[in-house]
Amino acid sequence: MDPAEYVDALADRADALISASRIDLGAAVPSCPGWSVTDLLTHVGTTWGWAATIVRTGGRADPSAGVEMPGPDGLIDWAEVRIADLLEVLKAADPDANCWTFGLPRTPRFWMRRQANETAVHAWDAQGATGSHGPIEPDLAADGLDEYLTVMLERLVKRAPDGWDGESVHLHRTDGPGEWSARIGPDGSCQVVREHTKGDLALRGKAETLYLWCVNRAPLDDLEVFGDRSIAERWTGQLLF
Repeated sequence: MDPAEYVDALADRADALISASRIDLGAAVPSCPGWSVTDLLTHVGTTWGWAATIVRTGGRADPSAGVEMPGPDGLIDWAEVRIADLLEVLKAADPDANCWTFGLPRTPRFWMRRQANETAVHAWDAQGATGSHGPIEPDLAADGLDEYLTVMLERLVKRAPDGWDGESVHLHRTDGPGEWSARIGPDGSCQVVREHTKGDLALRGKAETLYLWCVNRAPLDDLEVFGDRSIAERWTGQLLF
């Protein structure tokens, strides 16, 4: 996806998240245990502001610095201001400028992608709390899956390196092109390739379902499963997102 597509996806999914939040800020979020919609929107709005500050300045920022939280009656308006600012900053940014990130590339492209994908997942969370889940567009879901595997997974593995000894997981998208294989080593290493290989565990399904399973939101039984199911249990039990 190109920068404009990410910004458009972010705007669309942010609108979906805020619309779902308007229904009931006090609703529990089943996919985020212990959180209400208020907690979810507060988290996402804070992240929007953090990303905007980083892209605007190019430097690292404290997510909570300068954040003045409104009361419950002002939360929706606060979130709308935060997303409007982020969208303005991203549209004005040179996508290839130097910028602090926690992954590659070290440019605003990282934040365009990260915010589009994170907001898509949290819009899905909010919709599930206050009504019914709307779909994540297939190519956006496939991009989110690719980002999860190539950017986020190694960070998660390093937090919980024990219990892995070179096991491999192959994921095969069925609603468009896309295959990925991830091998997790005992030293916290994680090797990901975008190709068909044999895996100790293989999963097949739509991009959205694969992505939601990776981020602990879709059950394994929503996918075709081949091989060692215990690896899937370790994945969702240890690689918390």
